[in-house]
Amino acid sequence: YSNRAAAYMAMEKFERALRDANECVRLQPTWAKGYSRKGAALFRMDKLAGARDAFEQGLDLDRDNATYVRCTKQELQLVMDAIAQRKEESLEFKERAIEAFNVQNFKRAEQHLSSAIELDPENHVFYSNRAAAYMAMEKFERALRDANECVRLQPTWAKGYSRKGAALFRMDKLAGARDAFEQGLDLDRDNATYVRCTKQELQLVMDAIAQRKEESLEFKERAIEAFNVQNFKRAEQHLSSAIELDPENHVFYSNRAAA
Repeated sequence: YSNRAAAYMAMEKFERALRDANECVRLQPTWAKGYSRKGAALFRMDKLAGARDAFEQGLDLDRDNATYVRCTKQELQLVMDAIAQRKEESLEFKERAIEAFNVQNFKRAEQHLSSAIELDPENHVFYSNRAAAYMAMEKFERALRDANECVRLQPTWAKGYSRKGAALFRMDKLAGARDAFEQGLDLDRDNATYVRCTKQELQLVMDAIAQRKEESLEFKERAIEAFNVQNFKRAEQHLSSAIELDPENHVFYSNRAAA
């Protein structure tokens, strides 16, 4: 598979080369050369992060082979140079996005940040900023996807959780919003500005949750009245409404089970 991958590379059939390199690695995961084949194919397919990881895996497996190390480091350096160039270009798009934000052109900001992400898909800040652009355009599901990606890339960065909480709040997912804001606060309690702003957002969520709880109890009382006249279908309907308003109340589920 390794040798056929080399043949495919020479014919510029990079996807086939990658398939063979992956099969080589699967069959012999401790053989460094397979990772070099994989890295070379990914590099030519413009998948720089994957290429970097593959070459580094190969180096970790065979650091005593001077020839292999020298050649692989040369290939890895080409990848790293390309990544550095992409990062530099991506920051230019970030600056253009900031300019667009400043004049409230959120669509243009989103476009520039998408270009930045295409160049540097591992930069968590780009996803956070694009989430803000989506929020401004009321595209809340897209904002949530970007916030989740931000958190995945940098799980200790508080602002990602604030982006997530804001999106969930606007999507009417109050428990998730509450949890996200609280996670953010746990991560950055020393940043006074962040704490103040996030607590304000959290308070809006808690107020909404309290309002929902109050409304849910009204449905619970209606359900009790329905139970008293043995109208179990109506009781179930009222309890379902209560659960929709307060899905964390265990009693509502118990009562609906009875219905």
